[in-house]
Amino acid sequence: MCTAFAPDAVHGRAKRSSICMLPRSEIHGNSHKPEYYPEINLGCDGFNASNPLSLHAALGSVLLPVEESVLKRIVHIYFEYGFKEALNEATADETAACSPTIFVIAKITFSVMAFVRYLKSKICWYLKESDVNTLANHVETRDWLRASIRFIAWHPNCFKIAVAGRDDCIRIYSDEASIVPVLKDNSQKWITCMAWRPYCVAELAVGCQKGICLWTISNKKHITCSQSRMVFLKHNKHYPVISVQWDADGNILASASIRDTDILLWHIDNMQSTALKRIWPTSSLLKWSPDGSCLFNATLGNVFRLWYIENKWQPERCKLPKGYIQSACWSPCSRFLLFITSEEPMLYRLDFHDVFISSSTQKQVALIADLTQISVGEHHIGGRPQALAWDPNGLYLAITFRDTDCIALFSTCLQKFQVTLSPMKFLSGVGDDYPAHICFQSKNFKNSNCVLTIGWSGGWVQFVLLVNM
Repeated sequence: MCTAFAPDAVHGRAKRSSICMLPRSEIHGNSHKPEYYPEINLGCDGFNASNPLSLHAALGSVLLPVEESVLKRIVHIYFEYGFKEALNEATADETAACSPTIFVIAKITFSVMAFVRYLKSKICWYLKESDVNTLANHVETRDWLRASIRFIAWHPNCFKIAVAGRDDCIRIYSDEASIVPVLKDNSQKWITCMAWRPYCVAELAVGCQKGICLWTISNKKHITCSQSRMVFLKHNKHYPVISVQWDADGNILASASIRDTDILLWHIDNMQSTALKRIWPTSSLLKWSPDGSCLFNATLGNVFRLWYIENKWQPERCKLPKGYIQSACWSPCSRFLLFITSEEPMLYRLDFHDVFISSSTQKQVALIADLTQISVGEHHIGGRPQALAWDPNGLYLAITFRDTDCIALFSTCLQKFQVTLSPMKFLSGVGDDYPAHICFQSKNFKNSNCVLTIGWSGGWVQFVLLVNM
């Protein structure tokens, strides 16, 4: 087991001079907008809806009204959207007014289900409730349940970006295609994560409620959904899938589920999988190092693991004093891992530069930034962090927060045995919008710039060129 925290980091005695603080000046994203990037706004997309029921209502508004009994409406919702949505409809105020009997039965059913969940939590305390709320708490996307954008993924080798919406649709944008293909399937519900296959222009892995949707998209200039092909990957209790990651060569797809303690390594070319087995706890996040030598694995508890390929997939186990890891990111050189936890407004660093020391040697985690909430004019920034994004050049780090609506930007300097942070600027949205998901555009032969991509809660995507700031 590695030493997860240095004593100074745990007890707060680290020197303030060595810890980076939050930025205190604002930038305006429109003044740093790169050219020739697509205009993306899911809020203005006719196919977008807040949820399946709102889409049903929107479509119904353009049709002639039809009188429908309460029971018939609930049965229809059950077959279309499942038991939980039907139960929600049965406990609505409209149902109580029209059919008190159905309303009372539904309320009793709700109470019984809540009591069963309570007993399960007491008797089977080691099991986590694998429902949509658990996903929402552990994904890197802020307010995953309600935000219009649930995930954004840049292709690592070309100008292609996938945007997943709350309507369970994925839209693919590029710098050439004149139309936007939409990927949608009945198996593709509760999208939590996406990953493009390296060195393959058209394969996209999507983690969702029941498994993994592996899309092969037509490479024609004008493509439609009908020209895309999907293979559904599922394995026993390995669902819902909360994280998917390709290795550096694109040969292995790693996946994690909040219900399964195993990590699955999918060998896509021969459609086989290998399990990295552990007893407890279940996984919440995977991050593969850029050089492909190590797979970082966060869990729903205070444990995280480092799986080394050179060590025949024997893991190194580490523990946090409290909470769980909310987000993490590797440096481009694979010598440093930055991470944030669910309980503290702090940024931590884990070093991997001791290449001549075995992976079992104890490591120490260093505190490198204090993210405690501050006020700058009318803006609030900081607090409990939500997600990290480190640009592929190793020059900029972006951090979002759970309860404040600004993005903190830091400049980073990578050296052989050290990484240093300096506060730069902070970025705010428009109106009540908050950043739901952030990532950086991949570095490839067409792009060498540092472009921060922000998916705002309202459904629009912003591209910010970080240069000469």
